[in-house]
Amino acid sequence: MTYDGYTYNIFQHTAVYKDFQAEEITGEPINDADFERMTTVEDRLDVEIEFHDLSAGQRDGQTPLSMTVQAGTNDYDIGTLGSYSACNALCDKLLVDLNTIGNLDLSREWWDQYCTLECTFVDKVYFMTGDISICDNKNTFSAFFNKNMAEEYQLPNFYEMVDNGTWTIENFQKQAEVVTANLDKDGDGNHINDIDDIYGIWIWDDVMMGIVNASDLKCCTINKQTGEIELTIMSEKFLDAFNKFAAYAYNKDVTCAYQRNGYAADYGSIAFREGRGLFFLQNVGSSLNFREMEDEFGILPLPKYDELQDRYISSGASWGLPFYVIPRLTYDQEGYARIGYITQMLAYESLYTMTPAFYDQTLQNKISRDEESARMLDIIFESRSYDFGWYFEIGGYNETIMNMLRQYTLDFASAYQRSNKLATKVLKKTNEAIKEMEQEQPAE
Repeated sequence: MTYDGYTYNIFQHTAVYKDFQAEEITGEPINDADFERMTTVEDRLDVEIEFHDLSAGQRDGQTPLSMTVQAGTNDYDIGTLGSYSACNALCDKLLVDLNTIGNLDLSREWWDQYCTLECTFVDKVYFMTGDISICDNKNTFSAFFNKNMAEEYQLPNFYEMVDNGTWTIENFQKQAEVVTANLDKDGDGNHINDIDDIYGIWIWDDVMMGIVNASDLKCCTINKQTGEIELTIMSEKFLDAFNKFAAYAYNKDVTCAYQRNGYAADYGSIAFREGRGLFFLQNVGSSLNFREMEDEFGILPLPKYDELQDRYISSGASWGLPFYVIPRLTYDQEGYARIGYITQMLAYESLYTMTPAFYDQTLQNKISRDEESARMLDIIFESRSYDFGWYFEIGGYNETIMNMLRQYTLDFASAYQRSNKLATKVLKKTNEAIKEMEQEQPAE
């Protein structure tokens, strides 16, 4: 199919990473892959692809879409929104059910099937991601480890632990606690969040949410029968998983919560790059900062709850995770089908351009000498999880989890009760807004 020079407009929320940036070939792998997929689709379909970078806060990215929807100007065919803004856009009734878009088949292999499954409200889907985006990969929680330190301390093969199912919260703790020698590297007598010292773990605040999901738990789950979001965070398993993780996350001899005391947001990656940590818990995109790292390093999924858990689960970090959405436009079915066809072609081309380029660039650092890390990336990306309790910020539990790390507190039960009334109120309002969306007619 061809579209006589139609201009396909992409809205990019710049509070998150941007997937579409290339304007020419530069020799940089991801840029050139981006340029190749766009020009290939333009040539095949006779279209012009334009991307528009609009600045907005993490929770305000839906505002430009709201303006064009209200004006009926059809300024953007598709948008990428950070998770908070995407959820706000849904509640503001700005989005179209993707299952109503002709030529858009979310069951194909270039779309993330876990995203489709976990973002389904009965039979409606409003968010998508997959090979069309590398930013979802960048924003997936993971664990890095320093191979030199692992060899120095004669630690077991972590890849084998992943393979045999023993890479668990408790076993992770045992490995991190082995790092005991010369921790006070700067010799100042202080080893509490000291940015110049050595630790078993450097930890990013947000990974607290990732650990919950890695234990096969969610703050909220979408009920597949009713389409309603339900609060599911509180359970005996959650409290046990949280306490197990806190046992070493709160141990200041083992773990440095580097965002405390005014340290730079990227200091954890700096310390890990300088060889001052066995483990670094962050997201996959951090590896792009390790080009100058002298030590060898590898990448792993976050640990499971226990050995009985059947798979590793790597969730998207809500702060920078982008979702692809289609706004409500004044097009007829044929117009929406045109958007669907172009979007489908972009996603298809991305499978053969963007994804290989991202793997290559991620692995070309020190990881590239380790074929096992590529396999670990497969495990991480093929088991991604999406938690709408975090993205809708139900009850503020996303901040509650992080604040507990910041304050070294363990009493989640009390924190849960304090926010439960607010959570119930927000859930009711959110579910009502989604239900109103579902009752409206599909795009005509």
